[in-house]
Amino acid sequence: MLADPDSSIIRRFGLFNEEIEPTSRDYGVPYPATFLVDARGIVVQKILEEHYIHRLPAATLLLRLGKTPPLPPPRVTHRFDYLEVLTAATEPSLYPGNPVTLFVDIRPQPGVHVYAPGVAGYQGVAVTIEEQPYLRLRGVQYPPSALLTIPLLDETVAVYDKSMRISIDMTLGNRFELQPVNDAGGTLEIKGTLAIQACDDRVCYPPQEIPLVWTFTLKPPDLERSPEPLQHKPKG
Repeated sequence: MLADPDSSIIRRFGLFNEEIEPTSRDYGVPYPATFLVDARGIVVQKILEEHYIHRLPAATLLLRLGKTPPLPPPRVTHRFDYLEVLTAATEPSLYPGNPVTLFVDIRPQPGVHVYAPGVAGYQGVAVTIEEQPYLRLRGVQYPPSALLTIPLLDETVAVYDKSMRISIDMTLGNRFELQPVNDAGGTLEIKGTLAIQACDDRVCYPPQEIPLVWTFTLKPPDLERSPEPLQHKPKG
């Protein structure tokens, strides 16, 4: 945390938010950014966010850098004879504005495959998230699939025949949008649906739509103001 009453340091880093009107109470804030600094003190990477309330938790930052941070263990949500579906997330508790990555793990039994997104004639794997005014969907990432040739049907299709993980990047809204969640006790649920179809060498199972839910503790925002001499004041 850095006191920068006249935004001079923010300007030197090229982060001054020029889109905010000088008469606004938010005038003087920066574009949100995370700087990565090496052992020599040299900035080697800069990660920008859309809004100043979006603050990257450490686990989400590491994931964006291609690292594997310590994560809460996945939870089995559905178990069939031929596969398991598990869910997980980067953080068990969140503040308003936090980005979070949700995970769906699919673990087929040996000899079982599920169809990749977009495969014609079958239900390819697809995750949808239930819309809420306090959620922003940033994107869904599916892992690379493999090609499977089925001689009897004379077709080659894209499938997953090993354990795979789908990642869903979300961002929470501001504290006003999340006030109903706080008023209801602070338990935040993100709901979704997994569409999927699995087959083995003998049986093609019916397509399924599996309900998903991720549960978080919503932490109240820290509204303590900085000391009076350090506060930004609207001009005019």
